[in-house]
Amino acid sequence: MDINLSTPPIEVTPDDLVNLAARSAKMLERIRTQMLQPFPRKVAPVFPSGKLQELCGIDKARFSYLIKKGELPQGTQEKPGAARQFTLAETIEWVKAERKPRQRPAGKDGKVIAIGNFKGGVTKTTTSMVLAQGLSLRHGRRVLHIDMDPQGSATTLYGINPHAEINGDQTILPLIEAYVSGETFDMKHLPMQTYWENLDLIPSSTDLFNAEFMLPARVHASPSAKFWNVLNDGLKELKHEYDYIIIDTAPTLSYLTINALFAADGVIVPVMPDTLSFASMVQFWSLFSDMVSGMKQFGESADEAKVFDFIDILVTRMPNKANASIVRDWVITTYGERVLPVEIPETDLARTTTNDFSTVYDFPNYDGNAATLRRIRVPYDQVVDLIDSKVCYLWDKE
Repeated sequence: MDINLSTPPIEVTPDDLVNLAARSAKMLERIRTQMLQPFPRKVAPVFPSGKLQELCGIDKARFSYLIKKGELPQGTQEKPGAARQFTLAETIEWVKAERKPRQRPAGKDGKVIAIGNFKGGVTKTTTSMVLAQGLSLRHGRRVLHIDMDPQGSATTLYGINPHAEINGDQTILPLIEAYVSGETFDMKHLPMQTYWENLDLIPSSTDLFNAEFMLPARVHASPSAKFWNVLNDGLKELKHEYDYIIIDTAPTLSYLTINALFAADGVIVPVMPDTLSFASMVQFWSLFSDMVSGMKQFGESADEAKVFDFIDILVTRMPNKANASIVRDWVITTYGERVLPVEIPETDLARTTTNDFSTVYDFPNYDGNAATLRRIRVPYDQVVDLIDSKVCYLWDKE
């Protein structure tokens, strides 16, 4: 294609920017509606009996026995003798009955896990969504997902347009506003139900950008204000209601990200096996450590120092290439046992599901090769199980 090198630059006025923003929002809404046909809302998947047996860890004989016993949901059949189909709620009931996941001990708070990295494109949002879905599906946990990225990528994965359907009052912004005004705010009414059983959401919108001006203004007015602890204080009551609170953060060291990290009991850091991502993660650790240790200048005492239950590194989008293996080895050599013993492979299916506002858990079956789905689904299952095992250990220890 020939390129006209004499084309002059096109001036952009503030009105042009407003117009571009409106066109972008309209196009996103159109794409979302098309992707989620026939209705512009996501619905929970339906699980065939074979997938239910796999999730429960039982064979066909055990499944048939339990169906005849009649104490668990029977699912639905199109006709007598046809394969049974189970709703998400029914599937979770079966999983809890057969796998018997350990319950959160009475009186123990749920755990807050932040997914963070200061580099974009490392599957941070996908990881947070899959973890939230998997903990609900595989362990019957009650989960709250908080989207703290003003871009609203996690909110979009729920089939919700954060720009057109969410206002600031539905996000954590009221908590920030109350803090700046010297008031208190009860977050209990913020979680909204989603299409996924036992998984609630506090969504995001571009209004959250305002927090990046509000919090420093409060610090300027009151230098001793603990601006990093706003979310942690706000979540105290919600930690009684949820087993897990998963936080998706922006790929920047913002005031919101600082709040997410200081509210977290554990942090998962996704990293891609390429040189730029590795270099970016080096910067992440430098800034992260400076942030945590630097709170002393704001009056934080030694006994108030932030201690994390765990910080795990997850290698994602791992291609079958020699140079990626080299970088993966760098990560393992540098961070040792903090690297989870699971790798999320690079697959076309992963890219396809993201483009469809979906995750691998939204598809119990795959129209293509079952091995393709299993190749990415199994590692995510393992990550979910590893995290839940760690948290169960912590609940017992406490």
